[in-house]
Amino acid sequence: AISAYLRTLFPSKAPFQDWLKGDITALSHEEKEGAMLFFGKAACTNCHKGPGFSSVEFHAIGVNDMYQRPSFNTSENDLRNFGRGGFTGVAEDLYKFKVPQLYNMSDTKFYFHGSSKEDLEEVVRYFNDAIPENPEVPSEQISDKFNSLNLSEDEIKQLTLFLEKSLRDPDLERYAPGEVLSGACFPNADVQSQYDLGCH
Repeated sequence: AISAYLRTLFPSKAPFQDWLKGDITALSHEEKEGAMLFFGKAACTNCHKGPGFSSVEFHAIGVNDMYQRPSFNTSENDLRNFGRGGFTGVAEDLYKFKVPQLYNMSDTKFYFHGSSKEDLEEVVRYFNDAIPENPEVPSEQISDKFNSLNLSEDEIKQLTLFLEKSLRDPDLERYAPGEVLSGACFPNADVQSQYDLGCH
């Protein structure tokens, strides 16, 4: 049910979507330069494809794990550190994680499965350098698509701007339901919340 609901959420009001619909003023010159890098020199679409700029592919790019931050409720033995391989048990799947979608990523407070980056420019710089940060990930597992982008400082800024602004729909709250068909207290059934919301 959750997956079915999530598939209905589409950031169709992002500036890039408006530009695709014919509004040539939707993107600034710098954003267009970032888009050209995204689809060209930076080759982001090698992995980020389709309507949501995601894919069903799994890649190892050698980022740090949660316990290395450090974080709660995890350790170096946590199966989640091994990515897909932690669940499939297949050696070639080790340290590989699913390619995420990119719309509204600027609303996120952390990036990568281990939260090792805190803004999108850090993410772009990580891909630009293409130097794995996690010594626990064997070099032979690193994706052959993880290569230096050779972007200049200006190009890093332009690509970051495209990711942060052009792919951000500012009105995703339109998908939040105001009530549920069952008539139950929304947004949850916690007793205190019901009282606070006046639906006890």
